Amino acid sequence: MNKKSKDHTHQEFIEFQGDDLFDVKNFFWEFLQDGIRQKHYIFLNPLTTAPVSQVDAYDRYTDGIKRYLNFSSYNYLGYSVYPEVIREVQDTLAKYGTGAASAPLFSGYYDVTKRLEERIAAFKNKEAALVFPTGYSANVGVLSCILKPGDVAVLDILAHASLYDGARLAGADIKVFSHNSPGHLERVLRSLKTKRALVCVEGVYSMDGDLAKLPEIIAVCKKYGAKILIDEAHSTLIFGEHGRGVAEHFGVENDIDISIGTFSKSFGAIGGFAVADQKLISYMRFSARSYIFSCAMAPHTAAGILKILDIYTKDKSQRDKLLDNARYMRKALTKAGFDIGDTQSQVVPVFVGKEMRLREIGRRIYEKGLYAGIVTYPAVSAKRTRLRLSVSAYHTKEQMDACVNILKEAFADVPGGE
Repeated sequence: MNKKSKDHTHQEFIEFQGDDLFDVKNFFWEFLQDGIRQKHYIFLNPLTTAPVSQVDAYDRYTDGIKRYLNFSSYNYLGYSVYPEVIREVQDTLAKYGTGAASAPLFSGYYDVTKRLEERIAAFKNKEAALVFPTGYSANVGVLSCILKPGDVAVLDILAHASLYDGARLAGADIKVFSHNSPGHLERVLRSLKTKRALVCVEGVYSMDGDLAKLPEIIAVCKKYGAKILIDEAHSTLIFGEHGRGVAEHFGVENDIDISIGTFSKSFGAIGGFAVADQKLISYMRFSARSYIFSCAMAPHTAAGILKILDIYTKDKSQRDKLLDNARYMRKALTKAGFDIGDTQSQVVPVFVGKEMRLREIGRRIYEKGLYAGIVTYPAVSAKRTRLRLSVSAYHTKEQMDACVNILKEAFADVPGGE
C-alpha cells in the first residue's frame, strides 16, 4: 500500500492480513495521515457545548473552536438539557456519587435502577424490564444468552451491528433476509431445519430511517413458529400514541417476544433496556454476559431517565414538534432533488454513492459549518455511503433550510461519480 488515502478505503484495513498481527497499524497510520492532509478526516472533533441545534467544536484544521449547525446528535427531543432533568441528576449525584462502582449482581444494583426497570416495564406494557449500561450491550447480551449453537438468528440485512455481534457471540447460525421483505423472510424461514429461530428487526432503521413492515413480518414469523425481537432504539418516545415505538404504531405490541430500546437517543442519556415476560427477563438477568460482567448504570443516569418519563407522560409536545420537523426536512430535501430513500422518520439519509465522493462532500459541509453523520463502511456498504441527518425537536425551519442549502452547494461542487 502507498500513502495516498484516495487509493484505499477503510474496508481494506478491516480485511487486511499481514505476516505480523499488528502490520495493519502502519498502513492505516499512513492512510489516516494522508486523509488529514487532504482534510477528509472530520471525525472525533471534541464538542465544547451541549448537543443542541448549534454546537461548538474543536476544528483540527484551524486549531480553534468553530460553531456548527448540529444535525448529528440523537438528542431528538432535547431532554438532555432540560433544567429539571439536570437538577434531578445533580441531586442524585450528590446522594450516590459518580457511578454504580460494581456489576449489577453484586453491589451495582440501586433502588433508583430498580424503579427505572419497573417504570420501563410499565411504560412498555410488559411484565418486566432489564436495564443495561448501553444499547449495544443490550442487544449483544440478549441475543448471546437466548441463542445457542445450532440456533438461527434471522436478521434483516440492515439490522444494527449489535444484533449481528450478539448472534456471533452466541455461536448461532446467521441468516439474512432482504431489507423489509416479508416474502424473502418467508423463504428463509421455510428453508430452516429448526424452529429455534429468532427474527430480528429494527423499528426505525438507524441508517435508512424507514419503518419495519411489522404486521407482515409478524404474520410470517407466526406461520413458521419463529420468535421475534424488535430494536426500538430510534423509535421509543417518538412512534405510537404513547411513544412505545413502531410496534405500538402498528398495533402489534402483543405479538413481539422481546423489545429492545436505548436511553441514548430520545432520552438523551446512556444505557439500554430489554422488556419481555417476567420469566425470560429473570433468565437474562443471570445469563446475559454484557449485563453480568459490566459495571451497572450510574444511579444519577437512572434518576434523570425517570424524570424524563415523568415529563414525557404529561407533555408530548416535543415529540409532536419533532415529527413536524422531520416531515419538513424530508419534504425540503426531496424538493431540492436529493435521494433520501424511503425514510419515514427523523433519521434522514442523503445518499452520496462511492466513498471518495463522500469524503469530498463531507469536507465541504464541514468547512461550511454543518455537522452531520458521515457514514461509510462498515456501517453501510462502501457503494451506498451517505450523510445521515438527525432531525430534532429543537431545530428551527431556518436551520433546516440552511442545512439544505449547504448540502446543495456541496453536492454541486462534487457532482456524481467518485
